[in-house]
Amino acid sequence: MEMLQLKYFCDAAVTQNFSKTAERFFVPPSSVSQSIRRLENELGMELFERKANRVILNEEGEIFYQAVTECGKILLNAEKQVTDGKKEICGEIKLQIFCNRRIISEAIGEFTRKYPEVSFVLNHGFPTDEDFDLIISDKNNGGDSWVSTPLLEEEIALAVSKTHPISNKKKFSLNELKNERFITTQSGSSFNRLSHQLCNNAGFEPHIAIECDDPLYIRKYIEMGLGIGFVPMFSWKGQFSKDLALKVIPGYKRVTNVYYNKESYITRTTRKFLEHLIEFCKKQDI
Repeated sequence: MEMLQLKYFCDAAVTQNFSKTAERFFVPPSSVSQSIRRLENELGMELFERKANRVILNEEGEIFYQAVTECGKILLNAEKQVTDGKKEICGEIKLQIFCNRRIISEAIGEFTRKYPEVSFVLNHGFPTDEDFDLIISDKNNGGDSWVSTPLLEEEIALAVSKTHPISNKKKFSLNELKNERFITTQSGSSFNRLSHQLCNNAGFEPHIAIECDDPLYIRKYIEMGLGIGFVPMFSWKGQFSKDLALKVIPGYKRVTNVYYNKESYITRTTRKFLEHLIEFCKKQDI
């Protein structure tokens, strides 16, 4: 049993296609197929159900995949531990950022100016099977192995066009919005989820007229009167135009946390950035 066989196996378990795995490893598909076949012969059982254009893990394959994945994490942690003490503040930090991209990017910029040998791999909340050193999110990341530290707490406002009747109101209730068209971020994102939560708490399901992954255009669409939307007061600070009216929602605040997995080894570089990120957020004027 060879390490390369296991790498091919784990990748094929995800891609469900030997040709896609071959492309990622820059080898012919036959190399992947033959390598996995040798692995199956060594184990004395098949690990995949082979179909016309895809392969799917069978029951034995699922068990073997979980075991190999756990072993891979143990080996990676061991590698980090034995090499970490010899390093300066350098290397790679992998972040998954579900919210507060502006603040996090500013913190990264300040950190890399001080430690230019550090590089970052950033994922802005898109689904992935990758493991990350730190996760920035406003929802519970789940699992007993995850440790969280609060970074930011900010008020939530309703944004409407200056031509909207609510713009002239000093007070309003959320249940007044049940017939409104909402503009929000893409499905599964922080403010899409919050929009549903706030409306559900008021007893109705929001009518989502536009979903958009670009905050600039969300603000523009609201300015144009195409709908209304819930927005973060601090994260988008300084980005609201004079054509928008902002009505703070009393009693609602968004808390952003940073998470790390206590079962994974945290390198000195990642710990240093985590300390920097917490201090950087403390200094923000919210």
